[in-house]
Amino acid sequence: MTTDKIKKLMPVLAAGKSVVAAGFLLMVLTTGTASAHRIPKPCDFVTGGGFIFLDSGAKANFGLVAGCKHHAFTGHLNYIDHDTGLHVKSITIESYTEPTAGSLRRDFCGTADTNQFGEVKFHAAVVDNGEPGTADRFGLALSNGYIASTRTLGGGNIQLHKPNPSTTPPPTFTECDRIAPNPGP
Repeated sequence: MTTDKIKKLMPVLAAGKSVVAAGFLLMVLTTGTASAHRIPKPCDFVTGGGFIFLDSGAKANFGLVAGCKHHAFTGHLNYIDHDTGLHVKSITIESYTEPTAGSLRRDFCGTADTNQFGEVKFHAAVVDNGEPGTADRFGLALSNGYIASTRTLGGGNIQLHKPNPSTTPPPTFTECDRIAPNPGP
């Protein structure tokens, strides 16, 4: 996208509207800066499981699969906070993106059921930094304000899988930050 085209889009972005341009979703954040998340091209999928240490020192376990399949977002998230007893089970996956083209991070989000808050929106972030689980990262934020900020795994593995013929994305997507808070870098 050329600088001239971006300049033409600035009034639209300044009005708080989102624009899909050159395969990127451009939007204005509260800081006034533009963000561009995109569906990975070609679309892939991620699996993982393990645990993180929360700020309290307690463990939280998780298991996940997310990605694109047959022109839809698909997957599942299961998360247990052993400090509070919170159990999160995804119901839907509404988006799957890479925040930066070519990065090893994937964000996915949707609706989840919890044993403490009922139905919430969630935003999960995962990073595959190598095998076997070397410095991989996981974070989770819920629409009710619960956040386990993105951090290095205490144990486990995140695996970013190569695309295959079935990992075709849907034609449109919603930015995860519009569904639930971002759990951080």
